[in-house]
Amino acid sequence: MNLLIQSDFMKDFKKIMYKYIEKIDDVVEHFKTAIGYFNEMRVGEARRELASSMDAEKEADELRRKMVYLLETSEINPELKEDLFHLIKRIEVIADFVKDAASTLTIIPYLEVPVELREGYEKMINKVYEATKKVCKAVEALLEGEYTTASRLADEVEALEEEADMIDVDNRGKLLDFGEKLKPYTLAILLHDLILDLEEAANACEDAADYIRALIVVYSEKRAS
Repeated sequence: MNLLIQSDFMKDFKKIMYKYIEKIDDVVEHFKTAIGYFNEMRVGEARRELASSMDAEKEADELRRKMVYLLETSEINPELKEDLFHLIKRIEVIADFVKDAASTLTIIPYLEVPVELREGYEKMINKVYEATKKVCKAVEALLEGEYTTASRLADEVEALEEEADMIDVDNRGKLLDFGEKLKPYTLAILLHDLILDLEEAANACEDAADYIRALIVVYSEKRAS
């Protein structure tokens, strides 16, 4: 058994999966662009990008449902079916946390946030965006049987997550520094939630990369046997 088997199922699955990861990439890219626009005081454009991010997440969810239905109704090896279910779930979590961050951002008076914090959030989403793109490319490489490429991309995701960890620590420190100056106090809570959502999105990228590495080991051994 290997992921390269050219069954009708795998052809259909890959067709949907590639559309899915493209939408996942859109979710994160639109959010990243929104943060950039906010920091440039282009509020109207930023809000449109946030709406586009949430719309892309809905479209991604529809594609996810199609993949799940395909898996549930297909007579394929149970191990392969379970592996693909878990792969979908790992990718989905990335979009879930970015969607939560976008929802939080819609109610934050962002231009009232100290510039040092806003710059930190932009650095963080840039890392999440880079990591997400590499996860999506790694998924495609995995499904095409390009295991060396997929493994390299997964390693690069891990390095990006470590960089994101450092940014996260810095952002939390800045939030503490400015905490007493943030009014109302609920603003500090919302900003903490935003930090947490972005951190979890970065962690989800690493989790997806770890799972891809695990699948590479399994399917490399099966292809060799």
